[in-house]
Amino acid sequence: MELTLTGIALRVSLMYLYALVLLRISGKESVSHLTAMDFVVTLIIGDLFDDVFWAEVPVLQGTVGFGTIILAHILVTYASSRNQFLHRLIASPARLVIQKGKLVQENLGREWMRPETLQFEMRLRGEEHVREIKEARLEPKGQVSMLKTASAQPVQKKDLHRFR
Repeated sequence: MELTLTGIALRVSLMYLYALVLLRISGKESVSHLTAMDFVVTLIIGDLFDDVFWAEVPVLQGTVGFGTIILAHILVTYASSRNQFLHRLIASPARLVIQKGKLVQENLGREWMRPETLQFEMRLRGEEHVREIKEARLEPKGQVSMLKTASAQPVQKKDLHRFR
């Protein structure tokens, strides 16, 4: 089947609007940071979009496919938020990567993360030295969260009495 440029533009426009509606329904959390599950959903939807754009799949079948994937994703996310076993099965745990100012090599290895990558993440947050970090974790969505040692924390208003 030969597609006209107008037909392609119409299909792409329809799928774009439909994708916006699905993203609105699925919520901000599913868009802000991709988990492994989100990545899989994104790959499937990307392939479905391609099939609909080039008329390999009728628009109606494509929209049903998109809706089904998003609904399944929402249901699995909801179920895992209510069931600890399912949550542990689906989500990767937060891993301790720095403890008491030292790298936890074993956990870096489990996450396939090089120390240089962790130092890059630290620099992005304005931290230079591992020794100033009490604890750092690689969170389930890929961010590194850090707690500074007491001596490395900035002076707070409550601490001003010490300097008078």
